Amino acid sequence: MSSRVLRLAGLSWICLLSCLLCTASLQAEDWPAWRKNAQRTAATSEQLPETLHQQWSRQLSAIQPAWPEDPRIQFDAHYEPVISGDTIFVGSSRNDSVSAFDLNSGQQKWRYYANGPVRFAPLVSGPNVYFAADDGCFYCLNAADGSLRWKFRAAPNGRKALANGRLSSVWPIRGGAVLSEGKIYFTCGVWPFEGTFLYTLDAETGAALEPPQPEMTALKGLTPQGYLVKNGNRLLIPCGRSVAACLDLETGKFISHRYGNRATNYHVSSIGPYIFHGGSTFQMDAKKEYDVSARNPVLTDDKVYFAEGGKLVAYDLKKLKIVKSIDRRGKEVSKTVLNQIWSLPAPQPQDIPQKEYAAWAKAHPPQLDLKAGNQLFGHQGKTIFALDLADDGKSASVSWTKTLTETPVSMIAANGALVVVTQEGSLLCFRDKQTEPKTLSEERTQLASGADEGPSKTRDLLALTQPGKGYCLVLGAGNGRLLEELARQSDLNIIAVEPDQQKVTDLRQHFDQAGVYGSRIVILQGEPLASDLPAYLAELIVSADLKTLGEPLSAEAWKTLYRSLRPYGGQACLELSDKDFDRLSKTVDEKLLPRANLERKQSWTLLTRVGALPGSADWTHEYGDASNTLMSHDELVKAPLGVLWFGGPAGHGDLFYNRHDWGPSTAVIQGRMFLQGPGKLTAVDVYTGQILWQIPLKETPENSPGRRGQDYENKLAGFHFLATDDSIYLVNSDNICLRLDPATGKTLAEFKLPHPEDQWGRIRVHEDLLLTSAFRVSPKMGKKFGKLPLELIAMNRHTGKIIWKHPAKLSFPVVSLSDDRIYVFDGALENFYSDYKRRGEVPKALAERYIKAIDVQTGKVIWEQSTDVIGTWISYSKGKDVLLVTNREGISAFRGKDGSELWKKYAKGQGFRGHPENLWDKIIIWNDRILDQRGPGKSYDLETGEPILRTNPITGKPIPWEFTKSGHHCNYAIASPHLMTFRADSAGFCDIDSTNTSRLEGFRTGCRNSLVPANGVLNSPNMAHGCSCGYSLFTSLALTHVPESEVWSYSALAVDAKQDEVQRVGINLGAPGDRQADNGTLWLDYPNVGGSSPVISVHVAGNNLKYFRKHSAFVESGDLKWVAASGAEGLSSLTVKLAPDAKTERRYTVRLYFLEPEEGTRPGQRIFDVSLQGKPVLQELDIVKAAQGDNRGTMHEFQGVTATDQLTVELNAIKGQTLLSGVEIIAEEAP
Repeated sequence: MSSRVLRLAGLSWICLLSCLLCTASLQAEDWPAWRKNAQRTAATSEQLPETLHQQWSRQLSAIQPAWPEDPRIQFDAHYEPVISGDTIFVGSSRNDSVSAFDLNSGQQKWRYYANGPVRFAPLVSGPNVYFAADDGCFYCLNAADGSLRWKFRAAPNGRKALANGRLSSVWPIRGGAVLSEGKIYFTCGVWPFEGTFLYTLDAETGAALEPPQPEMTALKGLTPQGYLVKNGNRLLIPCGRSVAACLDLETGKFISHRYGNRATNYHVSSIGPYIFHGGSTFQMDAKKEYDVSARNPVLTDDKVYFAEGGKLVAYDLKKLKIVKSIDRRGKEVSKTVLNQIWSLPAPQPQDIPQKEYAAWAKAHPPQLDLKAGNQLFGHQGKTIFALDLADDGKSASVSWTKTLTETPVSMIAANGALVVVTQEGSLLCFRDKQTEPKTLSEERTQLASGADEGPSKTRDLLALTQPGKGYCLVLGAGNGRLLEELARQSDLNIIAVEPDQQKVTDLRQHFDQAGVYGSRIVILQGEPLASDLPAYLAELIVSADLKTLGEPLSAEAWKTLYRSLRPYGGQACLELSDKDFDRLSKTVDEKLLPRANLERKQSWTLLTRVGALPGSADWTHEYGDASNTLMSHDELVKAPLGVLWFGGPAGHGDLFYNRHDWGPSTAVIQGRMFLQGPGKLTAVDVYTGQILWQIPLKETPENSPGRRGQDYENKLAGFHFLATDDSIYLVNSDNICLRLDPATGKTLAEFKLPHPEDQWGRIRVHEDLLLTSAFRVSPKMGKKFGKLPLELIAMNRHTGKIIWKHPAKLSFPVVSLSDDRIYVFDGALENFYSDYKRRGEVPKALAERYIKAIDVQTGKVIWEQSTDVIGTWISYSKGKDVLLVTNREGISAFRGKDGSELWKKYAKGQGFRGHPENLWDKIIIWNDRILDQRGPGKSYDLETGEPILRTNPITGKPIPWEFTKSGHHCNYAIASPHLMTFRADSAGFCDIDSTNTSRLEGFRTGCRNSLVPANGVLNSPNMAHGCSCGYSLFTSLALTHVPESEVWSYSALAVDAKQDEVQRVGINLGAPGDRQADNGTLWLDYPNVGGSSPVISVHVAGNNLKYFRKHSAFVESGDLKWVAASGAEGLSSLTVKLAPDAKTERRYTVRLYFLEPEEGTRPGQRIFDVSLQGKPVLQELDIVKAAQGDNRGTMHEFQGVTATDQLTVELNAIKGQTLLSGVEIIAEEAP
């Protein structure tokens, strides 16, 4: 062959190879986002090689999802990598990082650490990697080297909380970012009552070194959790277990849609007009839900692929099918359904015997993960597989399987590689090259004790303070040795705060290599005393570098540090100079640190927070106290409220009975909350949510006779129990009352009743006495009434020695205890304990009935009288010496000392909306009055029964006190000095002073009240566990008073427009509800969107009138930020009707509130005039100039404004549009 021919042949091969390489290059695609793209289709056009071989595996640290107790919101149950070019990017909630690995080798390229867990997949666009963290920040990194381009704080401020067991922003970013058409969308915040926000930023500006200024939209009532989806002009926002919200990006309005929410979760995807959410398939245009449970589907323009019933299936999304059937009336009906194209059994693993396969497959359902070219990839058990799709798309066949040593949970495909993620935390890379797989893992080093003085010094510190397993704050990290030794020598969870960024980075890397970063040690970058740490967090506070706290340490600095110390013994142990010690001594002497104890021991200064928070109180018995008042005396819990902690171990469902079981309520003492659940009793730290201890309990079908609970499922869950400072008393299944140590759960003593056939009833404690009712079958009444409480028994609560016994004439179904007397209703009630069967109605009773007072020390009757009252509830006021006996029909009051009847009232419990059996006989004793929480929500004087009056804040007239609540409820209310808590659809409360009702949206409470004000916090254990409804979150949490938080309300307050004159009112334009200000003005939302509200005649006019709403946390300054945060643009006039048919003028003080909501607005861009009653009061008002910036409120007050029947505000635009946030009108005293 000639050389010319050889040259031509060579050129031909080169050309062919070049074409093949070009074709391969054109076919290769990135996988830059979770499930590939904005619609989350999990489909790529790239065709992977026919045969795949494992190239490498990399073991990462095991991660813990935010919500391990709820699979429906486990968006972070495993690693979710993305791929761009030759790099894999993966976020970690374990070590709060994003890492880059080489796709070809698995070697780490770089790692970047955030200030909180990274729970969502990164997002890659061009040279940038974007990600969000629980620290409330959105980050942009250089994809090549991991350097920070910019960081944007999406959280409105730096306030922190313990979230899911980790320190976090109160507003973690839990709406996974989506990129479409150059814009990135994500959400910030979880709790609607704290504020949740949608952000939109321009990805094209990502190359800048400063973060772009995103658009921000407040999301009213939404609890965003999951990856956002962008489909055309629709933005879908997953809300955890709830139906996903759908925002029309063109109009800025939410599109209403409804579909089944029993299986909805964080996982949403969309194609064309379809939404696939959990088990729901919904057509948005037709507003139709199809009976196809396409969980986690793979999508193309015309098909949906998923696994159901152990099979792999494909449905046609465009060619629908009409199915005809005969309904129950015999009429032919037609139904449009999705058309199944093919169905294929999942490939059966060879190591599973045929006879065991059905059970195995049910426990290990198959899952389709992605489509690449004409192949589908999925997994089942430890097997991964590929399906080849026929050219016509009408069938599929298994083409490849591979059994792994670990359990696959997801896959992605990009640039010639298939990357598999396992539950155990490994990344496995498959390509066409056959090779010996490499195994890589995280580099690990050991924590070294060192030869310096660190070990002995730390040992001395720990010997002095004796901490447990709580949180330790290290303010100033120093060289890291103190952190290292604390981790080695204690069980503390260590949080360090260090201002030096380079030091923080170095220490994070050091402790990450030791395998303890994120699990035992976290390091925040920031100023130690300006980091907005949670209150009451730390069991121990230390410092490795006191200079980071500032010099000298001022009283304000000590107050900030002291705020983070846990009550009941939290300690700060520091090496202070003599001058700093003297300054601290002065601060303590001036009572600026309540209940602080200061000591100096050798070189250490020990500052201890002793005992309870001043003004806090315990919750010892199921109904608050032994008197059944249903009232806590905790003065600290009041609105507004904000989260202290949520989630974590205290939210796990296995700690709780099913909410329908109506398990016992909680007890809260000395910073511990005691939770009774199936087979266990658990103690939880109320300030952090940590599990302090847990002990097993054996259960039997009849644990606690006399327990009033849900019985329609034929069980009464749980045991009688209560808690005191030194003991927990719990009646177990062996009919023994255990006395337990509250600090450890260890058994201190066991008590038995004198007669073996007796069973313990409800127990109470008074001083050194333990009192119980003893249940047995009555010889007098027989088996018809079942076991009844036939005797009261008092014993020494330390030794169990019987002090006295008092038999009933019939039985003691309800008992209340005062300081020196026991009050009982003595009678026989049919089906009294069958609450569900009785449904709140007054039970049948024998005619013989008595009310008695018994001496608590001797058991002798003090007084006794027969009665016609049928008592299903009894409670006592120590302050007023009033005994109340109630049922659904009415209330009777008696003087405690002699039994004389004070008054009787027919007051039938009407309820609101909910389960009456748990509601209709319980009333609350609140100081000197009754709160009739049964509905319609009245209040009565304890001694007279007369209605309690209050002042109408709008008219100034006296009116009956009344509250309301809306939405389904299933528990009774309880009260504290400031609040009455309950369920009203979501969790809710009534401000007792104002009677305004507010919602804590995002979660519901249990069928027993599980909003308990005690120990300075509002405790909310997860007693709604087991509910399958679409509430966003089911978890435990604690809330505290946060003055700057928002609180919106509705009420039963009414104004008669035909008779009443307005004395004082605020009109809050664009607000989400009503709110009463500290000066007494009730601000009404306009237009009304927040619920029932007083109707005041308000008329507005304007061209292109538009309302805006920001969260008040974003308002930088000004009076009443929550008024300024919303408003109306384009308003020309606002008129408020003040007095019907008024003829004479009256003077008013008028306050006008303004805020410029558009960020970046400069002086001169919005200018307008304002008139009151036709008279100019503000000329050429420039809000930005007046407030000295945007997002700043400004208020202008005008006194002596005269009006007769109405008052009008007029606005005239000079440049831009007019704007008004709120108007406050106050009638002046006549001269």
